[in-house]
Amino acid sequence: MTLFQSREALEAGRKYLAKGAIPADSLRDVIYRAWERSHIQGANPQALQAEKLSPLDTQRLLEQHNSLICAAHPYMKILSQAAKSDRHAVMLSESNAIVLNVLGDEQSVSGPERVPDPGSLLSEAVGGTNGLGTPLAENSYVEIVGAEHFIVGFHPFTCQGIPLRNDKQQVIGALSISVRQREVGQRLKDILICASHGIEAEMLFKRLEADIRSVVTTNPEDAQPLDNLYQDIIQAHSAARLRLEMTSRFVAGNKIDYAKQLLLQAEELIQLFRHRATLWRNLATFAETEQIQPICLSDAVQELVDLLATETKIRELEIIIQTEEEIWVEADYQKFFKNLFHYFLRAFEIVGSGGSVLVKISEIKSLRLGEITIVPIPALKMVRSQPHSFVLRIPIVRKNYEYQ
Repeated sequence: MTLFQSREALEAGRKYLAKGAIPADSLRDVIYRAWERSHIQGANPQALQAEKLSPLDTQRLLEQHNSLICAAHPYMKILSQAAKSDRHAVMLSESNAIVLNVLGDEQSVSGPERVPDPGSLLSEAVGGTNGLGTPLAENSYVEIVGAEHFIVGFHPFTCQGIPLRNDKQQVIGALSISVRQREVGQRLKDILICASHGIEAEMLFKRLEADIRSVVTTNPEDAQPLDNLYQDIIQAHSAARLRLEMTSRFVAGNKIDYAKQLLLQAEELIQLFRHRATLWRNLATFAETEQIQPICLSDAVQELVDLLATETKIRELEIIIQTEEEIWVEADYQKFFKNLFHYFLRAFEIVGSGGSVLVKISEIKSLRLGEITIVPIPALKMVRSQPHSFVLRIPIVRKNYEYQ
């Protein structure tokens, strides 16, 4: 936002207070939409402070959203640490923009000009354009600078916010940071976005913890291999948080180039964790989904090979993939992936240490079938005890699939 745009926003506010009309040509599109929603819903542009729930209702709300608060807290600390001594407040809300937690410097959190605290209502209907309510209304990242806030009392702040989603992509809250100097906010934007992804990954991590306990109880024969995969997956999660913490220190120390490199690594690790966690849950869940979808056989095999990378390294195995073309089929991905996983494990047991597993992907055109053939190839020292190769075939039909 330029200085001219800032003056335009300030003038738009004066015109609105004088005439009750929103001058569209003076505001950025996202801000105009937010002002229009705020106006229609009855927000008071001259409110002196945010409305709040009662202490009892606030306590109940915090208890209800304790898992989100706990998941977000370490990432809020990282974001606050990156802001260092600058005036700032990192804020968390639930999906209706009611504040759940606030971290920041002493003046911003507890001083006479402190930001709204837990229990405060910051939906646009009450708080106008702001760093929690507006990202939730827009369902995307939003920056609001100074006079772009609908309520005059928020004009000293630059606020940035982003919605938080669960593993089903449902919005569960929002994360924001408010600062007094816009350049500080620009420095923190990428960390804010990465921290939001970290919180979403943390929520998924908590679900994985519950899933692994369920596997041990209900399907003990799969417990050990799934636990091995689980341990590998959470390493990416831990590594991402560590890099984000280091990023915040570099940003606080104004070492921006180092911070950018680490932030990129953290984002990549978070996405890797989320992808592999989704694959792991497909293996661990017992719910029958019956969701038929297109599957690229080579991509599915590669995903499983990547997921089993540590296991193959420990067993000193080599996996060789042979495919002539990209073959797409239609199947229930969860069932398909589970069966493929179990076939790989059976092949590993046959091969033993030092062997290899050959995976052939082909299409039987006459039958319109995709086929994955897994060939265990034991090490030379094991040939006498295992003279015959063990071949597993998984034909996949176009509309449903069968195993032979």
